[in-house]
Amino acid sequence: MIDSHCHLDLLNEKDLKETLEDKSIEYILTVGYDKKTIKSTLELANKYSKVFCAVGFHPHEADKISERDITELERIIKSNPKVKAVGETGLDFYKNLSDRKKQEELFRRHISLARKVGLPLVIHMRAAEEQTLRVLKEEKAYEVGGIMHCFSGSLETMKKAVDLGFYISYSGIITYKGSQALREVVKKTPTSRILLETDAPFLAPQPVRGKPNKPSYIWHTAEVLAQLIPNTSLEDVNRMTSENAKLVLNIGHNGKRETVTYVINDRLYINLTNRCNLHCVFCQRERERNFMVKGYWVWISRDPSVEEVIRLIEDPLRYKEVVFCGYGEPTLRFSALKEIAKYVKSKGGRVRVDTNGLMFTFLPKEKLSELKGLVDVWSVSLNAPDPETYLKICKPAQSYAFQKVVEFIKESLRLGFRVVVSAVDYPGVDIKRVEKLVKSLGAEWKYRAYEVVG
Repeated sequence: MIDSHCHLDLLNEKDLKETLEDKSIEYILTVGYDKKTIKSTLELANKYSKVFCAVGFHPHEADKISERDITELERIIKSNPKVKAVGETGLDFYKNLSDRKKQEELFRRHISLARKVGLPLVIHMRAAEEQTLRVLKEEKAYEVGGIMHCFSGSLETMKKAVDLGFYISYSGIITYKGSQALREVVKKTPTSRILLETDAPFLAPQPVRGKPNKPSYIWHTAEVLAQLIPNTSLEDVNRMTSENAKLVLNIGHNGKRETVTYVINDRLYINLTNRCNLHCVFCQRERERNFMVKGYWVWISRDPSVEEVIRLIEDPLRYKEVVFCGYGEPTLRFSALKEIAKYVKSKGGRVRVDTNGLMFTFLPKEKLSELKGLVDVWSVSLNAPDPETYLKICKPAQSYAFQKVVEFIKESLRLGFRVVVSAVDYPGVDIKRVEKLVKSLGAEWKYRAYEVVG
């Protein structure tokens, strides 16, 4: 696990020692927010290999910071490779411990500095959601991105922050009894953008609330996150949030390890190809080059061979099911899919194929019967209730593509396959109409929340 925001220098000696010896905590980002803590933060980061740091001036410090301090901050960042982010910086209009205008000026200076040194930002935002987003947009903070620290804002703010290239870091607040509204936001946060933090020694999670917080308590928050996100185990949360942190902070292997097979919630997923015959507007591959799915970099430089995939599967009975799924369309490699599925079934395994249902646009209809007895479930992404919406949302090459997906669903059902049809609640998609169509075809229906991948 990676604690993406804490204050190690504020921990008592016992908790600091325990934290540094805790094998379950892979890396820690400790944060310096004023002249004193910047110094102590750097000392800890340079002393311990698992500790990295962010340095900057908290908005509460805005009345005290001079041009000379900003120049010194730049020097510190440039001379210390353990510094991985600029901040925490931002706006705090809740306590108003410094002048609001000066807060904004200091915030803008941090964004400019982050761009200059090529590091992400760590954003503090309290009672200032609209103003924070305005400054980030005006200063083109999307050029550096960063982390929305200890996020407790609205769904709309979360979405806008993600669109600006920011990761959303959740703390022990999501475990509190009065945080139901925030937990609803968590459920709709892109899994490729979620981080976990403790903000230790502050904000201890519910089971230990009232005690000084420490990085080892992050697991309490992780357990709640696993309950909120569909098809997600505690192990998935650990991997997902840690790999996201490596990516945004450029630590470890940078979060980019090519993945052919990957495990989520006791299911083995097979990434057969990156090629896809759709350009769906909601797809991550179309909107940005972040291919992280619950802690796996699901992008490959080449299509894996049948032999390679079978070798990686080993015993399919170790998993609930084997799923053909990635950022490409698995049926584009029909022969490979067929051979691998045959191997899985020969070992007594269960097979699911996640598909866009366009197989009949490039293969004869009769080929589907060759997969009878090899594929247990077709999971078809329909995503539209009519041809016009499909063309607009999924952007197929063929004007008749929607009809071909419907035909695929009907033929699969006729052949006796189990068929689950889904749609993403993207703006412009009438989910109720899609559900009605799916049920009229006789298939099972599955609603998918926009942005929650995996």
